Amino acid sequence: MRMTVISLASISLLAACNGIQLNSSILGGQGAPAAAEPQDPVLQPGPGVDVVEADPAAPSFRGSATTVASLGDPSLPGLWMETPLVAAEQQALVRTSRNTQVVLTLKPAPGAESGGSRLSIGAMRALQLPLTELAEVQVLPSG
Repeated sequence: MRMTVISLASISLLAACNGIQLNSSILGGQGAPAAAEPQDPVLQPGPGVDVVEADPAAPSFRGSATTVASLGDPSLPGLWMETPLVAAEQQALVRTSRNTQVVLTLKPAPGAESGGSRLSIGAMRALQLPLTELAEVQVLPSG
């Protein structure tokens, strides 16, 4: 019983610190009244920040490039790589120094082209890469 009270108190404290509102039914009908409207300043760009949309007619990835990749979000299924090498989704061949390769979907990621990339867990397994390490991979256009 004591752990339950501590847990609910901890949740309430964390929620208050993060500006999260708990449903009063979770706390057994007790709790502070809900605020009128949640605020999320992250969604609005700051002053002096230019918002640039990706050009859907941007040329696809050409040639080859090398990037260092880590494990991306393991909850997202499929064979994909988030990378700053592309401005729009497209298919590519990814190869390792061990000569394992897989065709996957390149997804645009913010950052400089020299920045790192993130591979899906399926792609890491297909390329026989350790999930906890950084891997240098070569990216080639498919087809």
